[in-house]
Amino acid sequence: MKRIAILLLAALLLAACQPTPQTEIVVNKADGRLEDIIAATAEPQSETVAIAPETNRTPESESPAPVEAKPSAPLAPRMRTVDWSDSFSVAAAMDRLDVTIDASVEIPESETAPVYRIGFAPPYADEATRLLRVFFGERQAYCASHEKTKSYYKAQMARYLAEQEKTSETYEREQYDLLLNQANKVYANAPDDPPLVPWDGAAGAFDLMAENGDGTFRYLKASERSIYYLNAPEDPNILSPVVKKPVPENDAEQAAVETAQAVLDALTIDATLMSVNPTESAVRAFGTYTVDGFIVSYAPNYGGLPATDLYRYHGSDSAAEAAGGGSSADYSIRYEPESIEFLISKSGELVRFKYMRPSRVLNTENEAAKLLPFEDVQALFKSDIGKVMFVDKGYPMQLTVHTVRLTMQRYPIKDNETELYLLPAWEFVASVNDGTAFADRHKTVCVLRINALDGSIMR
Repeated sequence: MKRIAILLLAALLLAACQPTPQTEIVVNKADGRLEDIIAATAEPQSETVAIAPETNRTPESESPAPVEAKPSAPLAPRMRTVDWSDSFSVAAAMDRLDVTIDASVEIPESETAPVYRIGFAPPYADEATRLLRVFFGERQAYCASHEKTKSYYKAQMARYLAEQEKTSETYEREQYDLLLNQANKVYANAPDDPPLVPWDGAAGAFDLMAENGDGTFRYLKASERSIYYLNAPEDPNILSPVVKKPVPENDAEQAAVETAQAVLDALTIDATLMSVNPTESAVRAFGTYTVDGFIVSYAPNYGGLPATDLYRYHGSDSAAEAAGGGSSADYSIRYEPESIEFLISKSGELVRFKYMRPSRVLNTENEAAKLLPFEDVQALFKSDIGKVMFVDKGYPMQLTVHTVRLTMQRYPIKDNETELYLLPAWEFVASVNDGTAFADRHKTVCVLRINALDGSIMR
């Protein structure tokens, strides 16, 4: 069987043109210093614009009164635009880092941003009702059965046969024979239909399904960790999208975005569109498949700022190891962020919806926490970027920073293991080129996040 080994990280190396500043990276590790900064409220500001209506819960809601799905009356601060163009070279682990910055940066005119305290919980009664109305309509909700039916195994065997016909490799054909024999054995004892047990509407986490009317089902699962919806004629665990490179906008892509936005509006979720990537229809070996369509990704907004979930790229693993394990221990802790993703077919059908780690705002710690002056943020970027990127010897890395934005990120609270801060942080997004064939893998990645309140580096 042919095996293709895909190298996920390229050698990314930097030879010093200019000495790396000797100042230490400013860090914060939930030692209580940040609490003092958050408590130092800036002067009240009046130039704010409401961007979403307040999320009000009905008296029948089972949610505790102090807890909100999102901040009450989210506010979008008025922004001023700063054009930032610069280029410089700094020393990095083992080689050189060449940096070009060409970005238009939006900065709050008030130079303040909110800080929230957040927690996590499964859907409350009114939220569950809204989820079912959006995803199931008037269909009866049943407790999800994950028992595989005859139709499941029949479709599985058809895929195995189709894939077996495509290969001449003896080993692969034998593997498909084994899979076919195994599926055929369990097919005989599989039920024709899954058991249908009506949902009792109990509050809390749930795992449901509803009939589509053509023998297929749609699924909806919700817990404090995620909300997951799937409308596909196969088992939910089989769907595995294949993401391709972005393509120019077209009518189908725009229709996918409009479908995704309509769902967010119906769920009363305020979010910023982050990316749209096409998928291709494909049957993968041993059962995975996807559809022709688009993956549409969003970042939920808090106080008018997106809580982004962009991959933080650190460079080469081998260079980090050679540098003594890198500086990951020097980062202030950053917890798993929220993310919203749609899979929508080219025909406009919503196939899948995933909302990972949705937050609940428990309290507004500070409506207008004072931000570091942006000039200080620029200086911190230039002094720290060479300390957190790792580059293999002989491969100087080129970073082109094209996006610098103020985002909301999760942060630990001292002596609190169940709640987090949601606070402002500057995110630097770049294209990375190390001169190798793997450069295309890192066209748009986050290369650094800086806490906008204290200047610490965020993981």
